[in-house]
Amino acid sequence: MSPIAAHPGGEGPGAELLHTARALAADAAGAEVIAGLRDAGLDSILLKGATTAQWLYEDEPRPYVDADILVDPGRVLEAAGILEQLGFRPVEQHVSEHGHPWRRSSDGAEVDLHVSIWGPHLPPGALWDELLRSTQAAQIGSVQVRVLTLPARALHVVLHALQHEGRSPKALEDLRRVIQRAPLEVWLEAERLADRLHALSELGDGLLLDPSGRALLDALPLAAAAARANHDGAVLAVGMARIARARGAGAKLSVVVRALSSPRRAAHILARAPGAIAAYRKRRRD
Repeated sequence: MSPIAAHPGGEGPGAELLHTARALAADAAGAEVIAGLRDAGLDSILLKGATTAQWLYEDEPRPYVDADILVDPGRVLEAAGILEQLGFRPVEQHVSEHGHPWRRSSDGAEVDLHVSIWGPHLPPGALWDELLRSTQAAQIGSVQVRVLTLPARALHVVLHALQHEGRSPKALEDLRRVIQRAPLEVWLEAERLADRLHALSELGDGLLLDPSGRALLDALPLAAAAARANHDGAVLAVGMARIARARGAGAKLSVVVRALSSPRRAAHILARAPGAIAAYRKRRRD
């Protein structure tokens, strides 16, 4: 995998060379850490960085200065030990539920060690298991690494843009490009992954940050329903969307049976069903 990174405009060839050098250094540090983790029997997933640059920017510049590496949260202390052996130290006074930056003073290399990603409402261990099934092999220099598949990568781009609430120009540009670049089948799989990660409303809200995403959301009924439920209080919107999407009476009945499998959930649904059905019919008429 060839990292492609530089400043997106206006700073001239010298700045582009500097950003490219920083990106190459980030990839080298990431590959070194991943190789060290593997030697210790630890699996990892490389997030963003070169994977985003190569997929969405090709021969255009995109700067990045660190390597984001996701590890099994149950083995994060082992991973931290490997980073220390490689000369990295945790950055002080940085608090995050998802990851922590580590820096090496000898060369300025920085790695963000992640135990989760922002957005999904799933315990970190379950999130790790799910994302590990959504990876593919890639190459950085002589090191083979795990990276997210295109659907998982598309979802992560959306979540990252939403995490920064539209205030990061780079994250918004990534979002705009991934909406343009990824075909519908990638988005449909991204929606299924978001469902498994309990991140449907985040997928919907993230796509709403871009005008083209609003149109795309029409083809993603579960994400659209989750976003509507989040903003309009339509608590049964996702369930109604699941029923509408199911093909055939048997499949629709199966959705209802699963939804009513818990007595508490059944009572909750039945109490709200009349209003939800009326609202759904009104939207269909409108």
